[in-house]
Amino acid sequence: MTTRLLFHEELTSLDESLVHMGTLARSNVRLAFDAFCDGSVEAADQVLDADDEIDDLEVTIESTCIRLLALQQPMARDLRRVSSAIKVSNEFERIGDHAVIIAKNTRKLVRQCFSTRPLVDIADMANASIRMIDDCLTAFVQRDLSIVQRICSEDDLVDDAYKTLREEVLRVAQKEPGLVSAASYTLLILSSVERIADYATNIAERIAYMETGQMRRIAREHRLNPTHFG
Repeated sequence: MTTRLLFHEELTSLDESLVHMGTLARSNVRLAFDAFCDGSVEAADQVLDADDEIDDLEVTIESTCIRLLALQQPMARDLRRVSSAIKVSNEFERIGDHAVIIAKNTRKLVRQCFSTRPLVDIADMANASIRMIDDCLTAFVQRDLSIVQRICSEDDLVDDAYKTLREEVLRVAQKEPGLVSAASYTLLILSSVERIADYATNIAERIAYMETGQMRRIAREHRLNPTHFG
């Protein structure tokens, strides 16, 4: 087998590892949301247990990328592909970290505040962030820039939902002082959902860079001028 052919097989394997890591992160985020909505400590504990595999994959992917950069000295598109893999794996790891934050705060809500019902309905916001991760995985596999644009557009919806729900939680805390602790943990959970969407947006922008060679803040461009987004 030629060196070039072996290199491209390793790139394919790298892509597969990233998709696997992203799928695990997505599953853990879904489980964390379910734990919060259902007030389930058991599901929250499962999130914490599953996070180690995501962390391990980030280390493995980064090590592979460093080895490929050192030994193969890729150029142009291949260089973008390898260097972007490090960035994407880091973003998936952060998504996994925020699933853990949601799970830990869910346990506090149940054990310390005796709250098994959310103060606010986060279903739409949570589902939007899940869709963004799903779209990241599809855009990565298909190298589809139209999906990248959709992800960045959806981030605005998550941001708007975060602001609305944050205000709703603050109103609840003002009305009922006994719910201040529960409101604090809920605010931390809402912040993590918003951050998950931000990391998905970062991944989308990196996918665009892989394909075009242009480093653009696409989400910011969309916020500033949505009618000319593209």
